[in-house]
Amino acid sequence: MTEGGAVRAREAELEVEFPPKPEFVRMVRQAVSALARLHGADEDVVENVKLAVSEACNTAIAQNALGHEPLVIQAQGGANGLIVDVMETGPLRDHEVSGPPGEIDTDELPFDHALAVPIIRGLVDELTITPREGGGSVLRMRLSLGGEVSPS
Repeated sequence: MTEGGAVRAREAELEVEFPPKPEFVRMVRQAVSALARLHGADEDVVENVKLAVSEACNTAIAQNALGHEPLVIQAQGGANGLIVDVMETGPLRDHEVSGPPGEIDTDELPFDHALAVPIIRGLVDELTITPREGGGSVLRMRLSLGGEVSPS
């Protein structure tokens, strides 16, 4: 399912590429939440995914402040829930974060990621941040489509 840490484009139900500008975050958030609804997500899950996607996108935009590379969001729903990848080209190249949300250590992350990760991990079932092939990082979130965040 993954290639370079992200959902492969041919498997993604949703792929959005957009300039690293805050005015595009709302559109991305609405697109991902619509996909969650299509997969029968509870309204609580929809609200969680909207907030998690907003935090991830705004963090990626901050990391890419001087860059002109577009950000890419890919999302796929299925039996394992909703998987959302936020791919950015910022400086998070040498850091890898994974594990159950309550066990992710943010001490080594850049400032913007260190602030957003605790918020995101409280909204999702699983969170990983891995280096992106060619530079940058992939922040992957997995949410159950039911109403409760379950421990991994």
